[in-house]
Amino acid sequence: MLSFGGHVHALITTDGSEVSIEAAQKAVRLLNPTKITLLTVADTSVANDSGAGGFEGNLLSPTESLTARNAILDEGRDELAGTVASLGVEPSIVEHKVVEGSAGIMICLVAKQTNPDVVVVGSHGRGWFKRVVIGSVSEYVSRHCVAPVLVIRHADAADAAEAAEDVPEGKTPDSSAT
Repeated sequence: MLSFGGHVHALITTDGSEVSIEAAQKAVRLLNPTKITLLTVADTSVANDSGAGGFEGNLLSPTESLTARNAILDEGRDELAGTVASLGVEPSIVEHKVVEGSAGIMICLVAKQTNPDVVVVGSHGRGWFKRVVIGSVSEYVSRHCVAPVLVIRHADAADAAEAAEDVPEGKTPDSSAT
């Protein structure tokens, strides 16, 4: 267990995925926090694109946009509830936060506002597209956050990294044996 001098405030991020819930569970076991700020960042940009239809007109009416935004925020609250239930901690030490925006930026902003001892992120979140095209949230947070950042790898990611270490130099996993 890591020691931060008795009282540990951990800002733990979650997107409700298996990876982020596993990271949260590992963080609780490792840090034994006395205070947890559990954060999910809701990407409501899709709901805000009501005027992006060009010549075709709006993609969403204002009512549809508001309904979509509220559904995304409700999903964020559900993600928090699912993560809290899996942690096995006293609910009174957990503060729930759902914020809107870009995940990396908002995690860093909430860290600045709440001043945690450590920020916990999973090594990757939902979907390969976000990881490859949009970039890694964990990488952004580790580079820009004011607080120390603990990146917890998912077991599958750790297994893949270990397998890559076993590949002889100059070979790729899919290259044929000569």
